[in-house]
Amino acid sequence: LQMRTRLFDLAARYRFIWLRETVLSVGMLEDKHIQHQLLTEAILARDTTRASELMRQHLLTPVPVIQQIISGLSGTLIRD
Repeated sequence: LQMRTRLFDLAARYRFIWLRETVLSVGMLEDKHIQHQLLTEAILARDTTRASELMRQHLLTPVPVIQQIISGLSGTLIRD
């Protein structure tokens, strides 16, 4: 349980980065709506393969955005 709590706390930084960049983005909200719609359809159709793939894609959506933000920040955080 302590390990789970620790991992959750460590992930909080990335959740906040993701939310700060996307919470007011109309395009991102539309994308999420479409993802949820497709996922719901796959689940209702009992298509486990498609539902699993859609869920994986949905959960990984923040990764490239977070990587881009962090790589942009790393240049500003390093000082000579």
